[in-house]
Amino acid sequence: MNINILGLFSQVRNGRLFMNDHVKSATRVLDLLELFSAATEPMGVTEVARKLDIPKSSAQALLLTLTGRGYLLRDENGYTLPPELRGGWVGGLRTRLLGIAAPILSRMAQESLESAFIGSLTGEGNVQYLAKAVSPKEVRYDASLDHPRPLHCTSMGLAIMAHSPEHDLKRWLQPHRLVKVTSRTQTDPEAIRQWLAKIRKDGYAEVMDANVEGASGASAPIFGTDGRVIAALNLGAPTWRYEQDRRLLIEIVCREAASITRVLSGNDIEGGKAPGN
Repeated sequence: MNINILGLFSQVRNGRLFMNDHVKSATRVLDLLELFSAATEPMGVTEVARKLDIPKSSAQALLLTLTGRGYLLRDENGYTLPPELRGGWVGGLRTRLLGIAAPILSRMAQESLESAFIGSLTGEGNVQYLAKAVSPKEVRYDASLDHPRPLHCTSMGLAIMAHSPEHDLKRWLQPHRLVKVTSRTQTDPEAIRQWLAKIRKDGYAEVMDANVEGASGASAPIFGTDGRVIAALNLGAPTWRYEQDRRLLIEIVCREAASITRVLSGNDIEGGKAPGN
């Protein structure tokens, strides 16, 4: 393949390459995405224009375009990246995560004799199961990878929510989003906030019959290189068996989620704690 690199630029003057308008626009888009990837709070038009050193009108046009295409979210506080695009998710982190997780999921299923899952956020604020290793037992919990689940009634969703920023929680905990999936689904926003505080303290989340009647599970968060939550690891089982083996399942899921975090980050980040620790 022959690529004319100079064709990307308008001309060469005094030994320097000058970008044409198309490349300049592409560069601004990348600069904007990198800016939001490093941000910890929403930003408005004025702040973006100042940080990128571009006209306010240009910043507004970029923000509106990327919001319209789903690469940014907007609320009363400003613009943010969708959760699934943060922490380098765009640049192949998902592929790396699944590569690391595959043998770990198999090991979890073999050790626990229950089904292991890994999941992450969708742009709509649900949890998407990405991969699994099912229990070898005939009576077991299994779930499709095709359909996203609500955050508030799954242990993976709750584990992710517990470590997410406040502006995301405000969006996810709006009453119209908190659908009652089973008789044991918690739908009160304040009760869920209290639950999330406990999950942050404990290092893991668990649900009993809240998403599927007769199925329960435990999940622990997985963090990216910047310390932000990017996914969660889960063990699911029939409720009667989960109640018998609860401590072991929580111990396994916390240990392996911490292991994935360490591989991703290269740092010794403390994982979740099993009950009684």
